[in-house]
Parts: sequence; structure tokens; C-alpha cells
Amino acid sequence: MTKVEEAREILTQLQVPKQQQSDLCCYVLLAMAYIQESANWEYASNDWIRIHDIISFTEKNYGVAYAENSRETFRKQAIHHFRNAAFIEDNGLATNSPNYRYRLTEEMLLLITHFGKKDWEKKKASFLKDHQSLIEQYASKKTMQKMSVKMRHHQHVWKHLGSLAR
Repeated sequence: MTKVEEAREILTQLQVPKQQQSDLCCYVLLAMAYIQESANWEYASNDWIRIHDIISFTEKNYGVAYAENSRETFRKQAIHHFRNAAFIEDNGLATNSPNYRYRLTEEMLLLITHFGKKDWEKKKASFLKDHQSLIEQYASKKTMQKMSVKMRHHQHVWKHLGSLAR
């Protein structure tokens, strides 16, 4: 498997929606972990990086160039969702600060350094036990509890509202 395929496998096993298994999302994971094609996952790191650094890493190491003005696409398609899934964190500075950075959480770093090893399943199960998957998070938002509302018709209220509209 290529590193992009391995990154997609990690994301799949961590139960992220299909949209967050795209090549762009895989490159974000690879850049955040600083995993080049020839590197093993056990050497992943979680240094603070900017989206600009992700774009540069992807072009330099995987030959895929994204325009500098695609930073918002990275935020919307990967960064936002990865933060919701507890894969990454930011440094707490203002988002418009030139020093704003992201990195893998310690838990995510610990998990991915075990990808492909015999204890991967155990580490993954522990991570998923401690963190609700994105698929679960997004499904729970769609199935919010609904409350029935009974509306009673009051003639005088409708007349009053009608006169206000004129």
C-alpha cells in the first residue's frame, strides 16, 4: 500500500465519513504526522504546523500541488472535521494570527505510531472508546429528538396579525 492508501485505511478504521477519506484529507494526516512515502508510521511526529506547511509538504513529498489560496478548502474539508474527531488540536491563538498552528493530539500520535503493528486493533479500540467517531457525531446531529407542538387557532390573534401586516 502507498502511504496515501494507508492514511485512508487509518481514517476508514477510525470511522470518518467518506468525504473525510479524500486524498486531500489523507495528505493532511500525512503532513500532520510528517510521514513521507518511505517512512514508517512509528516515526510519526506531532510538531506544530500551518496549513501552508501542509500544502508545501504535500507538494514536496507527494508531488501534488495545491494552490496557496486553497487553505480554506483544507480547513473545511479536513481540519475542522479532524479537530471534531480529536485527531488534531490548535495552539489557541487567533485564527488570523501568523503564529496559528495545528498538530496531532497526543492520543492520535500514540495511535498512528502503532498502525500496521499487532497491537493496532487494541489501540484503535481504546481510542474509539474514548472518542465518539465522526460518523456517530454527525449521525446524532441528524437524529435530534423532535418535539410535537400543538397549535390552536385563535381568530382574534390572526385578525391582529393580519392588521399588522398591512
